[in-house]
Formats: sequence, C-alpha cells, structure tokens
Amino acid sequence: MLLAVDTASLPMWVAILLPVAVLVYYLGNVRAQRGMSERATGPRGRRLPGSRKREDPQFAAMVGRMMQRGLVNDIGEAAEGPVLVRGVLTTADTTLGGPSGRETVWQNRSGASRDSAVSAEYVVIADKTGRATIENLALADVIAPEEKIGPNRSYCALRIGDEVEIVARFKPERFGQDPDPTRLVYGTLGADGHLHVRVCQPARPADPPGPPAPPQDDGEPTSPSGTTS
Repeated sequence: MLLAVDTASLPMWVAILLPVAVLVYYLGNVRAQRGMSERATGPRGRRLPGSRKREDPQFAAMVGRMMQRGLVNDIGEAAEGPVLVRGVLTTADTTLGGPSGRETVWQNRSGASRDSAVSAEYVVIADKTGRATIENLALADVIAPEEKIGPNRSYCALRIGDEVEIVARFKPERFGQDPDPTRLVYGTLGADGHLHVRVCQPARPADPPGPPAPPQDDGEPTSPSGTTS
C-alpha cells in the first residue's frame, strides 16, 4: 500500500529537520574533540583522582584544602582528624616483589581505576618524629611516576623508600616499646578507606657493589708458598 506524500509540505519539513541534524553533528564533534584534548593534555604517567571527585566530593574537597594550605603534620604530634603527612615508606606486612630495599607495596596500570590496584595490607610511613600505619592502600588515589614495560603498556607503583605525601584521617593508636620515640607508631592513616597519596621523591636505586678492597699489608715478609716466614 502506497502512502500519499504531501509534496507541498516537504520544504517545511526540510527546513525543520536540517538544522536539527546539523546541531546533533556539531555537538557530537565538539564532544569528541574535547575528549581527545583532555587525553592529550592530561599529565602523562600519573594516576589522577578524578573519579574520587564524583564518588566522594567531600573528601576531594578536603584534599584540595589540605594541599592548598601545605601545612605538613608531624606524625608524632598529629591529632585525630584530617592530616597531611610527609615521610618515607619503610616497611610492609607483605610486598609485591622487587629489589631489596625497594620492594613494591602498591601497583596499578597507568590510568586505570582504583578497583584494579593491588597492594600490601599494611604499610608503615615514617618521618623525623615517628611512624604511622597506612591501611586500605588499595583504595587510595595515587599519583606516581609512570613506568613503561612495553610500547603500549605502563604502570605506576609505590615502593619501600619512596618519599610520599598523604592526605587522610589520622586515628591515634600508639604502640611500640622502642626507647627511641621516632621509632614508635603513633596511629593509623586511611582506616576509613579515604587516602590520597602523592610520590614526592621515588626511592633511589641501590648502589652497585664496588670493587673488592685490596689485601692489607701487615709488614711481615712471606715465603713463595704464601706462608709467613
């Protein structure tokens, strides 16, 4: 069955639909260009905590305020509540491998979501005043240098020996028997699952072993067989 078409109304429909089609094409093109621009200008080699802003805007705002103030809290004197601490990752309950003294304690693909990260369960951070235990590191927003393992593969990691800044809520919980107060643990960071970690100074590679020291001459003559005369 053929439908009758009112040819007289065609110019009117064309006049209505053509601008709509042009507008849809323009908006789609703008969105595509914006996405390409963001990928091109975003810091390479960093995991950015953009998802945290959507999931927990309150914590994201707290991170922004703490970073803007730049007031670093000493671990040994920290009070309960939000803190910004800076120290070195010293030990962990387990590691993900790596050279001695630079073992990996957190790792994820560069640019991947927090859900794909793997980490130790407990990591200790130390500054000049004391130590604190980091919990829930796998849930953290981490900003760390990118490390390439192939032409199209890269990852980010936290290692023992890295100097880092952490924004989290501090829970005082002192324990330890060492007479040196700087070696005591004064509390925990990230017990509520909210952590922002930024690498300030990556751990330095271990120095290669030097040449063996020359034998010491004790001043006594020796026989050809090597025994002392």
